[in-house]
Amino acid sequence: FEEPIRRYLLEKLKDVEPKIDKVGNIYVTLGDGDEHVAFMAHMDEIGFVTTYIEENGYIRFSPVGGVDDRMLYGRLVEIFTERGIIHGVIGLIPPHLSTAEDRKKLPSWKELAIDVGARDKKDAEDMGLKPILPGRWKKDFIVMGKYIVTRGIDDRAGCAVLLELLERIKEKKLKKKVTFVWTIQEETGLRGAEAMADRMDFDEVYAIDSMTSGVMPGVPFYLSPVKPGEGPAIRFVDRRGVSCGVLKDKVLRIAAKHGIPVQLAITGGSTDAAAVFTHGIRALPICIPVKYTHSPVEMSHVADIKNTVELLEKIVED
Repeated sequence: FEEPIRRYLLEKLKDVEPKIDKVGNIYVTLGDGDEHVAFMAHMDEIGFVTTYIEENGYIRFSPVGGVDDRMLYGRLVEIFTERGIIHGVIGLIPPHLSTAEDRKKLPSWKELAIDVGARDKKDAEDMGLKPILPGRWKKDFIVMGKYIVTRGIDDRAGCAVLLELLERIKEKKLKKKVTFVWTIQEETGLRGAEAMADRMDFDEVYAIDSMTSGVMPGVPFYLSPVKPGEGPAIRFVDRRGVSCGVLKDKVLRIAAKHGIPVQLAITGGSTDAAAVFTHGIRALPICIPVKYTHSPVEMSHVADIKNTVELLEKIVED
């Protein structure tokens, strides 16, 4: 699920000579000096891969990343073939054909299939469909007042933040080396960040990602106590451990000095910072609060994205 955004990024970065490592991470280094700071955002998003074509033309699939079965039923999808995108639907069994007991059950992804309008297996194959093709949920983009709502804010917002930051500082005389990294496969094991940390000599790494906001009905806020519109979140503790306290204190100091709102929180999941930290490199996640993460309706406040850029620019200047 990285190829479309990879092409977009490479086009945007062509004037600063981007490099691609052996596993597919994109990176750009600016400036010079003894200190080396890196900012990471991941290109990938959750989705699925096709696994099998039934004789009746329906497509079986397997989730990739943290996919919740609750979001699959009755969903429009896109499958990437060599000939282009094929649209399909994970159909909902209508109430006319189901019992009251059936309607209480949540189907597992193993029970679901994608309808691409094929008459049979050969028809599906003639459309270019086969096993091991990537797919994703169909994307809408909506502006709701000061919010944006779409699929893939995790972590396309982080990728956009890095682009904007690079644009702001690329003509400045930097007293340190600053590397921008757009990583692969964060959702399936932080693998791109692991590869970069293994081969690059970074002093500090900031993973720019999303953090689930607990502001929604039926959710105890303390489970993920960050609010959209109140600034980027320093994700100090998550499922993979505790981030660097030295960097936490540094970022809090910089934010206070420049009047940039930030939040400090603990949550589940993890970020590229965890993979970097295991290599003995100081690392800290700075996250954009997002409601309804890992769904087609991720929701983020525009001010948080802007303030994340402002904060990172001040980190570079510090």
